[in-house]
Amino acid sequence: MGSDMKILNIYCDGGFGNRFNALIVGLLIAEVGNFKPVIFWPSTNWCRSLFKNIFKNDYDNIDQNLSYFNNNYVHHSFVMHTNSKNLPCEIKYPNSFNSIQDIVDYYNQSNKQKFVYNNCTIPDYCFNDDLKKIVKTLKFTDKIVDKVNKFIKNIDDEFVGIHLRNTDFHDNEKRKFDQIESLVKINSDINYFICSDDKKLEERFTKNDNAFAYSKIKYVEKLTDDGEWRDTVVDDGGNEYSFNIERSDESVIDAMVDLLILSKSTIMHTSDSTFLKTALLIQQSNAGQE
Repeated sequence: MGSDMKILNIYCDGGFGNRFNALIVGLLIAEVGNFKPVIFWPSTNWCRSLFKNIFKNDYDNIDQNLSYFNNNYVHHSFVMHTNSKNLPCEIKYPNSFNSIQDIVDYYNQSNKQKFVYNNCTIPDYCFNDDLKKIVKTLKFTDKIVDKVNKFIKNIDDEFVGIHLRNTDFHDNEKRKFDQIESLVKINSDINYFICSDDKKLEERFTKNDNAFAYSKIKYVEKLTDDGEWRDTVVDDGGNEYSFNIERSDESVIDAMVDLLILSKSTIMHTSDSTFLKTALLIQQSNAGQE
């Protein structure tokens, strides 16, 4: 890439699923616009793992948060779903566009050489084969892929994947757990892969002979031990959220193993979790590593 290329800073924050959404759409924008992608991937309580711990793609990546732009925002054009740092400049919302090309045109018409993209969801206009090609280019580290392959090798038959997000998830989704477990019990001839952010929930389901899980080293923990999962806490960047979570590097890496195993299963739709949607997108893009 030439040194005179315009730069697209792809800001990835939140949990892995939110970061993945920003990453793949940002990379697609960079490809369409012929921009140089630079990935911002801060280590936070939402996701302690750095980009290089998850992916082996050789993109320029920085572990800075959004405050990086506090003193140089005037040199950038921003397309973001929120202005959490209250930057005193124009912020265009991703859903105000109708296509990737519209975003590229907006950046180019700004007369800036540097841009910022951030969006925790994938706009409807992005769901196409070009996005799937981007997903397919992302390569998880050998450490993650080797663990997936070792686990998959011991499975003799096809299996159904069940993702059960508990901890900080909405209570109305948790009410489905009994119904899902009954389904596992009734269909004793079907093998079920169980993945969850909650060890006790995994243990509950894997008591059934036809259910199994990847043995993880670490699970999601609470940022403040004396609080509830949905208590309001202040994260590393000084932002308030009603998610009392701490996802260590070890827990994120284990979750990536779960994600790729899930992508190789017949995935049961158990919720609208971003994690589950990411597994489906990886599956549809044939990007699960062999």
